[in-house]
Amino acid sequence: MTAIAHSAVSVHRARTLQDALDQLSQAPLQLLAGGTDIMVEANHGGLRGRHFLDISGLGSELGGHSWLPDGALRIGALCTYAQLQADARAQAELPMLMAASRLVGATQIQSRGTYAGNVENGSPAADAAPALLALDAVVELRSLAGTRTVPLAHYYTGYRSTARRSDELISALIVPKPDGGVSCQFFRKVGTRAFQAITKVGLSARIVWQGGQITDARIVATSMAATICRAHHIENALRGLSDIDAAAKSALRRAQDADLRPMDDVRSSADYRAEVFHRLVLQAASETRPS
Repeated sequence: MTAIAHSAVSVHRARTLQDALDQLSQAPLQLLAGGTDIMVEANHGGLRGRHFLDISGLGSELGGHSWLPDGALRIGALCTYAQLQADARAQAELPMLMAASRLVGATQIQSRGTYAGNVENGSPAADAAPALLALDAVVELRSLAGTRTVPLAHYYTGYRSTARRSDELISALIVPKPDGGVSCQFFRKVGTRAFQAITKVGLSARIVWQGGQITDARIVATSMAATICRAHHIENALRGLSDIDAAAKSALRRAQDADLRPMDDVRSSADYRAEVFHRLVLQAASETRPS
């Protein structure tokens, strides 16, 4: 273990995964990997932590990604956006996640930032985490006590707060083979510009059509609440629909009002967010419907 101290900040570097888990068991440390969010916080004087554990050198144990025999994708904690985007199978089978990955910052950020970091950062305006949630991803956590898994749907406990214990680190994210195939996946991010923008309103959706009607749905809202979140009432309102007529639109809007109380902040008003999100839900249902 080596430590680098500057002012009131200390950075400890883990030599191995075992070393990292040992250190986490002894003291609460904020994890540092790609550092893309932490460096922004430091630049603006808003660091949430002062004592960091740098795990960026553990690529041999926590890096990369692999496809499991059941078709699931295992994304290592240090796998970057750029690395996964280079995978032809990911491009073909997970277009929603790939679309989100292409909108994470600039090319430099995509080469440094990790999916696990995006999940753990807990921003309600995250790009990749909502797509992972719509794909029913599971968070794999490691500690000296062993390994446990938490569905991403149950991972956030509040604004930038997660179910990870202080002695744990994310070792991987598991994305099951999505039901409904590629055509059911939908991702849209609304911002002030096409790229390098914080999300005003976002929707990640998986809408499965069978026999001319919607049989299953995952609707995930971005920048609509304190955390990214599933919209269960909207999902229930979508199931069984065969046509998005005026009655269906009204039902979906009522369901949205039951699910979400949009934020009202400097980026957008609550009314704007509510209207745009409703339109995105309608667009998702239309674009995923088989022709």
